[in-house]
Amino acid sequence: MKLTAFRIENFRSIHDSGWVDVDDIAVIVGKNESGKTSLLKALWKFKPFKDASYDLDREWPRGRRKEKSPDKIVATVRFEFSPEEIQLVEGIHESAKGVTGVEIQRNYAGTYFYNFLPMNPENGSNIEWVISLLKNRLGELPEGFSDHFKQQYTAGFNALLDEVRAKGGTPHAQAKLPDFKSRFPSYAHPSSPQHQSDHNKFPALHRVVDEAVEELKATPVRKAVDAIHERLPTFIYMDDYRIFRGSCQLNQVKQRKDNGNPTSDDATLIQIMEMAGLDLEGEVKKANAQDKEQRMLDLNDASLTLTEEIASRWSQKKYEVRFEADGQHFITFVKDVGVPALVPLEDRSKGFQWFFSFDMMFMYETRGEFKNAIILLDEPGLHLHAAAQRDLLERMRAYSKNNQLIYSTHLPFMIEFTRLDNLYVAEELPKEGTKVHKNWATADKDSRFTLQAALGLSWSQSLFVGQHNLIVEGVTDFWFITCLSTMLRDAGQEGLDAQLVVTPVGGASKAAYVGTILRGQKLNVAVLLDSDAEGKSAYEQLVKQWIMQAKHVLSVGDVLGVKESRTLEDLFDEAYYLAQTSAVYQKELAGQPLTLAAGDKRPIVERVEDALKAKGVASFNKGRVAKRIMEELPKKKLAHLSTGTVENFKKLIAAINICVADWKKNA
Repeated sequence: MKLTAFRIENFRSIHDSGWVDVDDIAVIVGKNESGKTSLLKALWKFKPFKDASYDLDREWPRGRRKEKSPDKIVATVRFEFSPEEIQLVEGIHESAKGVTGVEIQRNYAGTYFYNFLPMNPENGSNIEWVISLLKNRLGELPEGFSDHFKQQYTAGFNALLDEVRAKGGTPHAQAKLPDFKSRFPSYAHPSSPQHQSDHNKFPALHRVVDEAVEELKATPVRKAVDAIHERLPTFIYMDDYRIFRGSCQLNQVKQRKDNGNPTSDDATLIQIMEMAGLDLEGEVKKANAQDKEQRMLDLNDASLTLTEEIASRWSQKKYEVRFEADGQHFITFVKDVGVPALVPLEDRSKGFQWFFSFDMMFMYETRGEFKNAIILLDEPGLHLHAAAQRDLLERMRAYSKNNQLIYSTHLPFMIEFTRLDNLYVAEELPKEGTKVHKNWATADKDSRFTLQAALGLSWSQSLFVGQHNLIVEGVTDFWFITCLSTMLRDAGQEGLDAQLVVTPVGGASKAAYVGTILRGQKLNVAVLLDSDAEGKSAYEQLVKQWIMQAKHVLSVGDVLGVKESRTLEDLFDEAYYLAQTSAVYQKELAGQPLTLAAGDKRPIVERVEDALKAKGVASFNKGRVAKRIMEELPKKKLAHLSTGTVENFKKLIAAINICVADWKKNA
């Protein structure tokens, strides 16, 4: 079951967040106090590992007291079914044919409300379903009843069906079935030789009627709800301040637990012990036992048990866990595999503690499966330095392999600009509360700064770290090339060389300038230019002045094998680019079809601009079209793109990789 979208309402600073679409990863960007934490916590309480109810008194938005009610919805969540789940639901009843997903709401009272998509299976108010169920269950008598009983029974049963049809289905059927059962003795003829035989069969017939009554309660929609609720993913929440402590006084932990007020440190330590097969109460008793050797053996066995569990279930980081105890003093050591030193868990770096604690909680709350979870991380990476935050992004991609991941951040290094489709801005608006949206241009300056800084930092990293560099004119070029490279690699084909750093610089003239600077720093540099007037001028500056070799200055026209001017947008199939433009400008076009003049060999962006002007659209912003393409592409597979588009990008990536191969050969 895959989460596709969610919406939070009536929770703390959130009146109505708006819909947030989710793929494998979604990122919520915003300044502190913008409502990011509230958004994630409200979603977490939809279905946590251990039920955590919404608190109406503490979590209802301030200033709306008259609306306050336990019936108010907090979270609305949409899921898409897997093929196996579709088959499961369709097998319940013919009315469930075509069901592909479900929208579920949860209110402050903790009640779930299900609405299957695109339509619900039959429910108890559907008379046809009730009649069908009664006929299937009670329409045919078991063998052995007398003919007289059969005639009377059939007449009574048909009268029952007529009443059900006339008076509203399930409620009437449930009310009348006991009365129908009570009339069975009157259907047996008192002077018939089979009178006693009929009576002897009544208990079995009563059971059939009782089963029908129970089945009327379990309508197709109810059965579908029960089947799907069992398969809902677990929502796992973690903020950056929850750190495991590995040492404690066991008797004190037990005392706080027995009194009903364990600390968060106590709870997490108990989790670790449970996963290792240790029992808190048993360990407290063992602390006073005389057999110290047996206790050491037990702790060693528990250490191996937990270590093996980690090793078999999680490959990203190899740990060894060691439990030691002296009386009531219990210590958890965690060390990297291959490193001999034992280090208490709380003495490890905050970054290590964060990783370890999340791994432990992830394993605990998915019962060691590491899948079918919605992972909610609030400001991950705050304790990590910039380079480690980049490493964390890689780790989070692994977390999302068999799960889905939603995280909030205001850290530039925690933003991936190759994935525009998954970026949302959270901001608190006057009188509207927290809103979550994708309109970055209208976001508050702090949110915009995070996004701008992230892009700026990716540039600076490229300028000072990359040994092999590709300079491209604009951010849209960067998006297109890196995204198509990823799609090709995922499809088992050639993507960009992993050591290549792609840097957008903001125009052809700047590409020549930055390329010159990097060459001066003895770095390997290739430049990709549009084959327009500005691109040709930059080419002249780089090649004719002997700054770079001609084979390392690529033009889009040369890659495509045409002499006319071309921009990177020309690598896309014409029909595809035109469709994306029409979608972006649908309001301005007001239903008018957008067509291009035949025989025009200019770049597609110029032809589209003229086509829009002919329809009364004064200006064309290719960045808007690029943004739409970049929101759509990560949701597609390579097979969804036209052959022409794929072949064009394969040519470009192959030409770029030839440059990298040349550098490596001459290194």
